Parts: sequence; C-alpha cells; structure tokens
Amino acid sequence: MKQKIILLVALLAGLAAFILSKQNYESFKAEYQRQFNTVTVIAAARDLVPGTKITLDDIGKKSVFAKAVTGRVFKEDEFPELIGKKVLFMVKTGTPLNWNDVDMPYRGLSGLSGMIVRGERAIAFAVDNVSAVSGHVKPNDHVDILGTFNFPGQGKGHSGGGLAETVTLTILQDVTILATGRNTGRRGLEMEVSERFGGEQYNAVTVAVTPREAEMLIFASSKGKLALALRNREDVSVEKQLGSVDFQQLEKNFNALNAGRQQRLHPPLFSPVTAPPPAATPPPAPAATTAPRTPPSPATPAPTGPAIPVPGPPAKP
Repeated sequence: MKQKIILLVALLAGLAAFILSKQNYESFKAEYQRQFNTVTVIAAARDLVPGTKITLDDIGKKSVFAKAVTGRVFKEDEFPELIGKKVLFMVKTGTPLNWNDVDMPYRGLSGLSGMIVRGERAIAFAVDNVSAVSGHVKPNDHVDILGTFNFPGQGKGHSGGGLAETVTLTILQDVTILATGRNTGRRGLEMEVSERFGGEQYNAVTVAVTPREAEMLIFASSKGKLALALRNREDVSVEKQLGSVDFQQLEKNFNALNAGRQQRLHPPLFSPVTAPPPAATPPPAPAATTAPRTPPSPATPAPTGPAIPVPGPPAKP
C-alpha cells in the first residue's frame, strides 16, 4: 500500500512538472514571437529620388521585425496603391516605404486611433527644438526617451530634504513616434511639402506606449525635462545595462567612454602585433681562471768558459 502511495505521488509530481514546463514553453514561445517575429513589407528596389513615379520595377519585398512595423508602412498586399504615385523624399534601396514618403492623400477616416496597435496607447508630451533633435524627429521614427531630473540628495538642505542632485537616465527605448505636432505622416502632397520646405515646427510629440509606460512618461514629464535620441529606422536593439548618470558617474566614466568611442570609430586594421623579444645580448665572457702559479725553478747558470764535448754512446762491436 505504501509503495502505491509513493508511486501515485511521483506520478502527480511528474504531471505537475510537465504542465509547468508546457506553460513556461508557451510563454517563452509567445515572447519570442513578439520580439523576433517578422512580417513582409514593401521596400524600395532601388534608390528613389523625389519626383519619381513608382512602377512595379521600383518596389520589392522585405522582411522586418514585427515590432518595428506601424500603421504607416505599406504591407505586402498594398502595393497597388503605390503604383503611379510620386516619391516626395529620397528613399534608399531596401528601405521600407511609408505613407509619408509618397504623394498620397490621408488614408482612412479613423484618425490617429486607427494607427495605434492593439494594447498600446498614444500619449503626447512637450519637446523643444533641441530635445527633438533639432526638429529632425518625424512620424514613424523610432527614438529612445531620456529624462533629466533633480533628485533629493543625501546632504542637508532646505525644507528638511537633501541637496538636489541632477540625474539623467534612459526611461524607454525603441519608442515609435506617431505624430509630431499634428502631422501624422499621412497628409497629402500640398501639406507635406509646405511643412517640409517651410520648416515644420512643433512643440509636442505623440508616441505609442503601453499603459504602464504611459503612466511613467506622464509622471516623468511633470518632474523633469525629456529628450529624444533618434534611432536608425530599422534598429530595434535594446541596451540592457544602462544606468543613471550623475556628476560622480560622469567624472568616473568619461575617460572610459571616450576610449571606447575611439576603439569603435577607429578600429585597428590588423590585430596588434606582439612586440619582438628584446635583442639577445651575448653572454659576458667567462672570467679567465688564473692557473696556480708554480714557483719558477732556479735558473741554471749559463756555463762560462770553453764547451766540453759530451761523449756519445759506445760503438757496437
């Protein structure tokens, strides 16, 4: 009986482990598809200069990350709407075509709400010419949002709080710009050209974020100044080791940051060559060993007087 209970408990434990593993796998699969799933969009098959009338030879297909796609790109089945339309701005080969790149009237009657992905929200916050990258941020661009705030420090200050400490940090990365001012990137030729060549001016941007991100952005915009960092339109990477920057961090890290920039911008053409070994110097000559000197034998005095003949060996009989 005891063995049956142990076996039953083991079976139940195995079943529970299997169910948990399956749930974890499905969760991982959903997250992977959300992050790395690709969709097919219409892209330029060659460089398209302003004024070009688009033909079938000018467009092609391209796979991009689904999270980088918004309502302003042309999907695979929307290519007929492009044929015969004029290009408003320079589009490089391989770049996905957006509605604000070509002379097309506003599409759809749903307004900005029709451009928002399900589950996200559109919120706006104030920017100026500097924080919006000198006005170069446009609808459908991707940006990082940074904030600069005065946090209470640890020192003794007025009102019972610490001395204010200025801190800058990245709040959100890879955020899609839905609109700059009232420009959503879906206007007709006349309004687009007048804005572009007359210098589009705006003091607010509208971004697409989740509800929790919206709360954080609204709070941050009320407590400090926000700035935008413009990304390449196809860059969906995320930095995972970012922290806040204060005066102490700036003083501590600016030398390392500059060294890293030089290494990144000016990489060596070849791998560093190992320094040659120092030239071998001949070993010092061994010190000459002085043989023990034997006392000189007494010199035989040279004979004086006539030489005495030495007798030879006796002759053989």
